[in-house]
Amino acid sequence: MNRSVPGAALIVRLFAIAWVAALLLPMPAVSAAAGRVLIATDIHFDPTADPAVVDRLAAADPEEWPAIFAGTAGHGLGYYGADTNWRLLRASLRGMKAALPHPAAVLLPGDFLAHGLRRKFDAAARRHSDRDYRAFVDKTMRFVAGEIAREFPGLPILPVLGNNDSGCGDYRLQPDGRFLAETLPIVRRLLGSAADGDLGRDWTRYGNYSITLPQLSGLRVIAVNTVFFSRLYRNDCGRPGQPDPARATLVWLARRLAAARRAGARVWLLYHIPPGADPYAAVHAGRCPGAFVPLWKPAYAAPFYALMRRYAGTVAVAFAGHLHMDDFRLLPARGAGAFVLITPAVSPIFGQNPAFRAVSFDAAGGLRDATTYELADLGKARAAAAPAIWQAEYTFTREWRLPRLDAANLARLARMIDAVPAVRARWRRLYAVSSPFYWRQLAALGDHPARAARCAATHLQAQDFDRCYCRGRERYLVPNRRSPASPSPGKM
Repeated sequence: MNRSVPGAALIVRLFAIAWVAALLLPMPAVSAAAGRVLIATDIHFDPTADPAVVDRLAAADPEEWPAIFAGTAGHGLGYYGADTNWRLLRASLRGMKAALPHPAAVLLPGDFLAHGLRRKFDAAARRHSDRDYRAFVDKTMRFVAGEIAREFPGLPILPVLGNNDSGCGDYRLQPDGRFLAETLPIVRRLLGSAADGDLGRDWTRYGNYSITLPQLSGLRVIAVNTVFFSRLYRNDCGRPGQPDPARATLVWLARRLAAARRAGARVWLLYHIPPGADPYAAVHAGRCPGAFVPLWKPAYAAPFYALMRRYAGTVAVAFAGHLHMDDFRLLPARGAGAFVLITPAVSPIFGQNPAFRAVSFDAAGGLRDATTYELADLGKARAAAAPAIWQAEYTFTREWRLPRLDAANLARLARMIDAVPAVRARWRRLYAVSSPFYWRQLAALGDHPARAARCAATHLQAQDFDRCYCRGRERYLVPNRRSPASPSPGKM
């Protein structure tokens, strides 16, 4: 007896057939790229990992820190649920150098300081006044920058600040304040000859800058401090009556984009916190509808999206971090560059394997491909003598049988993830950088975390996200429990 196949099931079957057939075809050719860059984000270096040496670190210059760290207790690379210790930092930089010895540039999308650093410092240091802590933060920033610069001498290294990068507190960066002034020499050193005359003004005011790099085919890189856009940001250490730093940054960004378009230049945007939904907060909100919790305040997201639509032919791509996972966002704009590539973190505090990326690009600034490198199974690398084994986890075009890395192909990938169970299972594994730990710690929450992550990638508006995430699950409640190592909503 013949029976008609329901429409949804037919679509799933067709997608599955097409995907399996694609696996039997030769891998799509990717033409020679103009260059390659390395991306490492959310390092979250923790100099207090061995509390016994904190007083010695506080009294020493950053150049003396490696010798102090070499004598610390334990020799492992850290563990899931903790930030980056010295050995993991050193291993990560060496892994990056081995994977791509001569990149056109190194991009660093923010969060150099460990989570809860003030609390850890106060518990370990004999002297822990505000002044002592600010000095320790300054030394930590100088040390991390120095280690990166030493591994990649003479190359442009492009940093942005994350929400933990502040002497005032998490999401508490003071505009035109002490921290920005003290980190200006660090940024100058990392940018090298790429630094221009506006850097001092743009960085010390709001932590922004714009540069043109000949190594990147004349592309302009605009580094934007999106921490000010966060729904969690508070100017607790600023002066009363200061201008809204988010509004000022949007005005600055609009001027920089307009100048780039007048010059006929293509732009890469570099920032820490991406726009759209916070998938972790959505899950723990425990409600439908109304699950959408924005990473940015809507008052700043709307004009930013308008800028992305206006300059769709100018912006080639945006790079971000913050979420610690292998992710992306499709922006509500048209064009191949209407997406954000989110690189997974070096720090394994939320349970994914430590990672970094190598990205290839063409002469027009568009992305060709990306390879994610992982420190395989951190649980096995905890032993004192265990070496740091970095391996290429996957390459985008080869893994998904797509011709290049752009908004159209990411949209195709999103449809395959939704429609084909085998693709969805593979995406789920890669999302947490093949960690055996990440999804296990969230098992009590069922499929909610994975569904929230999938919806967040392609639905950046509240109504669209709720429609995707809440489909068939109105009025559900998520258990109010969380593993100590699992993501805390909004506290990345």
